[in-house]
Amino acid sequence: MILRERRQDFARINEIVRILIKYGFSTFAAEIKSKRQPIPLSSSNVSENLPDNVNVRIRYVLEELGTTFIKLGQTLSNYPELIGYDLAEELSNLQESAPVDDFETVQKIIESELSHPIDEIFDEFGEEPIASASIGQVHSAFLDNKQVAVKVQHPNMRDAVTSDIRIMKIIANRLDRRIETARAYNLPGLVEVFEKDMRKEFDYKFEAMNAVHLRDLLEPDEIYVPKVYHEYSTEKVLTMEYLEGVSLNTVIKAPDDEYDKKKIALDGADSFIKQILVHGFYHADPHPGNIFVVENDTVAFVDFGMMGHLDNDLREDLAKIFLFISEGDAKLLTKQLMYMGIVEDTDDYKQIEYEIMLLLDRYYGMQFNDVSGVIRGLMEEDVLNDYGVVLPRDLILVLRTISMIDDVGKALYPEFNTTEMIKPYVTHLLLDMVKPKRLISKSASSLMDIQHLSKKLPESLLNFFNVVEDGHLNIALASEEVEELNVIVSRIVNEIVLAIIIAALLIGSSLIMVIENGYRIFGYPILGFVGFMVSGLFGLILIIMIIRGGNF
Repeated sequence: MILRERRQDFARINEIVRILIKYGFSTFAAEIKSKRQPIPLSSSNVSENLPDNVNVRIRYVLEELGTTFIKLGQTLSNYPELIGYDLAEELSNLQESAPVDDFETVQKIIESELSHPIDEIFDEFGEEPIASASIGQVHSAFLDNKQVAVKVQHPNMRDAVTSDIRIMKIIANRLDRRIETARAYNLPGLVEVFEKDMRKEFDYKFEAMNAVHLRDLLEPDEIYVPKVYHEYSTEKVLTMEYLEGVSLNTVIKAPDDEYDKKKIALDGADSFIKQILVHGFYHADPHPGNIFVVENDTVAFVDFGMMGHLDNDLREDLAKIFLFISEGDAKLLTKQLMYMGIVEDTDDYKQIEYEIMLLLDRYYGMQFNDVSGVIRGLMEEDVLNDYGVVLPRDLILVLRTISMIDDVGKALYPEFNTTEMIKPYVTHLLLDMVKPKRLISKSASSLMDIQHLSKKLPESLLNFFNVVEDGHLNIALASEEVEELNVIVSRIVNEIVLAIIIAALLIGSSLIMVIENGYRIFGYPILGFVGFMVSGLFGLILIIMIIRGGNF
């Protein structure tokens, strides 16, 4: 078994080397081939009429290498800060091959996965697929007199992808050893991330859970997510409600009077923005092929393999970014990027702020009407990249989603305005930040940090004094300096204690504020009101102490 795998790997690496040479990457091919591989690297093996654009040739290489490498390219397109924005844009155009399995093959897989003959499971089953992609194909069927869509994974595809990933690991390790500059990219680590993503894509149960979660979140909205039939779904078979409708590509090309394109654009964009800023769980692949229009021009989503997740802090950061972009405030936008750890307070800070101001001015000069142009500028131009600024992957994914939403919205409805769609949610989210429940959550988190510090501080101080007693630390201080140090330490301790008391009062008062019973003053529970007043007084005292002590 191991010997056969090694022979297969050797043959596949030979194939990869030949394709690289074909598209003019002989130097790269020489680095990944084994010393025992007698493959000529001469220019005679290079294809004629090669495009001059290197990024296009890289895309050709990945497409010719097949499904696994196409998927790798699509994954890398989400890392423009790593591979460059031009290459990332080119890789987003990768086209997947779509093999089609015959009905007998599909039948065997379904019966093996669901442990029953296919005619006992479904009332009817369409033998011809209605769609096919690199990982699986979709058939129409009837289940208990209801039409369903059954996605069936291609056989042997998982083994082929597993084999290719094993080869990717070999190549990544060789490049890591042989090319010093490649080590900065941690290629073996990138392959591991890609392997985890592919495991999820091959597990239809993961996609089913995503669909159920999104359906629950969007149930109150005028958006449709098809139902999942869990009892007829496994790792390799996914049975979902059949959508009677057309893809958004068809709607975009149709005459304006055939569909209510304005409604479709606004409903779809509103749902995506709500998923991002309210739920923190969103469909991260909103191209027109994954969006359908069903009865009454209702927007429906399909394909839930790629979803984005945002925590509360990142959603709040996004809200501020959108707000500062829409207000054209380069100073606050740059500060926000600094607070997020994206921009550092270095010598380049003012220059970065100036570049962002020029970017914002450019769009305001063109009668600024949405955030998408600025987002593209931040991601795709060299506004940040020239200064070594790297946007986190989660942020890139959500910004790219917003950009795609804008493209689709304008294709449907030319007057579509992303900014006007985002503003209400940004305002609501920023107001939520100062509500008692949110303050309680943040205060509780801060209090945990303070408690952790209070537990560790005595131990750290004890260790410090032990070092001094053991003679490992020499400190020479005059008597008046010792006295001054004692005063400074005492003041700091007093301020910390007062800050802890204020935090405790704020948390307690916030908890009381949500109680509906009891005496009230100005509409608030009297104890909570008094607690906030006392906290404010102590806070004022603390500020005065800090100012008088010069600690500002």
